Amino acid sequence: MENYSKDKIIDILNLLKYMGFDKVDASLIKKSSPVEELENEIRKCTKCDLYKERTNTVFGKGPIDADILIIGEAPGREEDIQGTPFVGAAGKKLDEMLSKAGIEISKVFITNVVKCRPPGNRNPSSYEIMKCNPYLIKQIQMIRPKIIVLLGNVALSLISGEISGITKTRGKKLMYMSYTAIPTFHPAYIVRNPGSEKIVIGDLKQVKEYLFAK
Repeated sequence: MENYSKDKIIDILNLLKYMGFDKVDASLIKKSSPVEELENEIRKCTKCDLYKERTNTVFGKGPIDADILIIGEAPGREEDIQGTPFVGAAGKKLDEMLSKAGIEISKVFITNVVKCRPPGNRNPSSYEIMKCNPYLIKQIQMIRPKIIVLLGNVALSLISGEISGITKTRGKKLMYMSYTAIPTFHPAYIVRNPGSEKIVIGDLKQVKEYLFAK
């Protein structure tokens, strides 16, 4: 059902009263959840120029009460087409590594730093990250994960403040907002450099161990 403004709802109720209806069953009025409202807000976003070339915004996928929040960098071509994060080769590799680390996908919510695809799959700019960051913060506040996984140097920049190398920082426990966060290599990097897969699996096992220790 379309979301109506307060004045529109009052007009409808007055019309129903005029037609002889004394009561309206509140259960018939569908209310949007905070998650749906945020997703709709993101879908309409024009805060930066990325909206001009997008096909779809990419909100995220997974249970809203997930124990683990995985944050990637930005949607790619397939994600932009489907409106879902990590559906290409990198997504398949991420699923494989989560499984090898013993992490159930049902415990994971996956999203990105920015919700629209940058042209040519370039890294999002610091301005684009800044404009999109309030949406990510709202997602984190809704999910309240036990731990966050940062995939790649763009996601790590949420903490470091700059897009730089991740090699020296990956696998270390950091803090983002009030949450423990562990950075590791992006699955797209592993697709290109399969020899580093064991490193990421080791980092993800550390995430699992952290959950059991909570």
